[in-house]
Amino acid sequence: MSKTCWITGASSGIGKFTSLCFAKNGYTVFASSRSLENLNNLVNESRSLNLKGKIVALPLDVTNADQILTCSKFIAENTENLDFVILNAGTYIREDSKLATVKSTRKMIDLNYTSVLNHIIILQPFISILNIKQIAIVSSIAGWRGMPMSAAYCSSKAAIKTAIESFEIDYHSSEVRFRIFYPGFVKTPLTDKNKFKMPFIIEAEKAANIIYKKLLYSKKFEISFPFNFALIMKLITIMPWPLYKKLMLKKNR
Repeated sequence: MSKTCWITGASSGIGKFTSLCFAKNGYTVFASSRSLENLNNLVNESRSLNLKGKIVALPLDVTNADQILTCSKFIAENTENLDFVILNAGTYIREDSKLATVKSTRKMIDLNYTSVLNHIIILQPFISILNIKQIAIVSSIAGWRGMPMSAAYCSSKAAIKTAIESFEIDYHSSEVRFRIFYPGFVKTPLTDKNKFKMPFIIEAEKAANIIYKKLLYSKKFEISFPFNFALIMKLITIMPWPLYKKLMLKKNR
């Protein structure tokens, strides 16, 4: 039986390198992104590397439920099994809460939260048909506490955390497992926009390798990385509010 996976947000950053990592290890990767041009570049890059597997471009706007259904049907028509679904698409807009707009807030909530839930809900009839083994969400450590200039982003990541916990509980007696990844700072086109120092930042290729290995060789529900940054942030999550607020005000000066 062939090894297959579906990865969203696949044309750049973590999604791109995760797609290449799975293809390198013999998987057929259905790679989704809004940009067909970037997907075609990814396919061409994978071919030039002579990987064991292959990448199939599957254009998709994850905020469009009809397109999610169309892509799900396409995969069901072209493979008998789907080992992993990796929901990685997301966005980040750095903005002062005092200047936040409905448009920017809706964009982040739709892409980081609503689209993920829609994807899972639409996939539900296909879980048994395609024998889906794992559905993994690439979230962010930013969902652990509210951070400056990130109200909509942090809240969207916090919301998806509790949602995936609920799915894993409700599906406990089924064959599919839900997983959630919490990366710290990863060098991607999104973080390239940041003007501040990003502690313990890692390359997207390293993040992709961690995701691949943890999906195959770990049974942990939550995976956070890099270790040092995740440990610091875990300690910060239990910090009393007055101390946390004081720390964030100091860091945001």
